Amino acid sequence: MFKYILALIILLALLLVGVTVGANNDQLIHVNYVIAQSSVQLSTLVAILFGAGLVLGWLISAFFYVKLKIKHLAVQRQLKRQTALINRTAQEPKAS
Repeated sequence: MFKYILALIILLALLLVGVTVGANNDQLIHVNYVIAQSSVQLSTLVAILFGAGLVLGWLISAFFYVKLKIKHLAVQRQLKRQTALINRTAQEPKAS
C-alpha cells in the first residue's frame, strides 16, 4: 500500500512541476507537423506532451504487465498438471 501512495505523491509532484513550468511560459511556438503547421502556446504544448508521455508509459507498462500475467497463468497450469501427474504416479502400486 505504501508504494502506491508514494507513486501517487511522485506523480502529483511531477504534474505540479509540469503545470508550474507550463503556466509561466505563454509565448507562442510554431509547430511543424508532417502535413500541417500550427502555433500553440508553450504551456499547452508542455501539457499535451506530458499527457501523451504519461499515457504512452501506462500503455507500455500495461502491455508488459498483461504479458507477464499470461505467462504466469501458463506456468501455473503447467505446475498443476505436473503436480497431478506426480500424485498419480506416487499412488500407483509398484510392480516387482
